[in-house]
Amino acid sequence: MATQEMHAQMGGAVAGSEELIPAGAVTFGLMYRTGVGEKNDEGICIHVYGNDIPGNDKELLRLDCFKYDPHYHYRNATIKKNDRIFLDYTAEGGPIPWALDKIKNRLPVMLLRCEAPEVARKLDQRDVDAALPKIVAWAESKTRESYQ
Repeated sequence: MATQEMHAQMGGAVAGSEELIPAGAVTFGLMYRTGVGEKNDEGICIHVYGNDIPGNDKELLRLDCFKYDPHYHYRNATIKKNDRIFLDYTAEGGPIPWALDKIKNRLPVMLLRCEAPEVARKLDQRDVDAALPKIVAWAESKTRESYQ
């Protein structure tokens, strides 16, 4: 189900519309981005939106599972936060399995790092667990890989 964008404008292009998956206090936004940066990078992008964040930019996390420069962002537009951290393939492995693991096992603490304690407090892991198979199925449809 695609609706209005809940994040700031990003570089590159989007292949198709953003798929939104509600999960209680958060909504996951899934898109495939192309033509990113000097390397013309591409890959799956997973947004985590705080549903109760004021304004149009509700993005708190963005997991850019790109081919060449995978990275993630701790964001919070209400305090003008945007910390980008590059993923180390050697230590962490592939970006999509890494991102799915963090959503499943570390999301509340990552939301705290985004300085969104109210969202972390309202998060119900059962909602996240119910959304994960949908995220996995979407990722597999875009990459033809299995993440089970």
